[in-house]
Amino acid sequence: MRELERRTQHAVESILGNESLTADLDDPAAQALLDWGITCAERIAGRTAGLNDEQAEEIIYPGMRATRRLMRLVQRWASHQTGMDTALLDQILEQAAIIYPDFTPPSTHRRVMFLYQIPDSPLQRIAQIREFVQGPSDTASTPPGGNDDQEEI
Repeated sequence: MRELERRTQHAVESILGNESLTADLDDPAAQALLDWGITCAERIAGRTAGLNDEQAEEIIYPGMRATRRLMRLVQRWASHQTGMDTALLDQILEQAAIIYPDFTPPSTHRRVMFLYQIPDSPLQRIAQIREFVQGPSDTASTPPGGNDDQEEI
């Protein structure tokens, strides 16, 4: 158990120690993005329970790399007053697929609807994209991206 705690602490510290992940964001938005990054780091480290260090590194390295990439992409989008483009959304969803093992990409219809409902504030943008990626809540009963295959157009 101490190994898992050490891995979790190291993963969280790698997020907290990287100020570039929240550059150009006001304090509330930066905190929201950090909270999401920390949750991802804890989730990734949690998947290493019972593994040796070499096996754990095979999970942690790509997961944390994807978390930092996701945070930079979301930071870039949230800190600009322009809408999100399809390419940026696709990049965010690619990173989410690495972070969340059971990730199901949202349907084309949900992606289009998302792109037409962009809030103005960075904090609201971060909350919106997080919910879009994770689903309405961070529980096992709702797969990331939601279950919306029947909405496909």
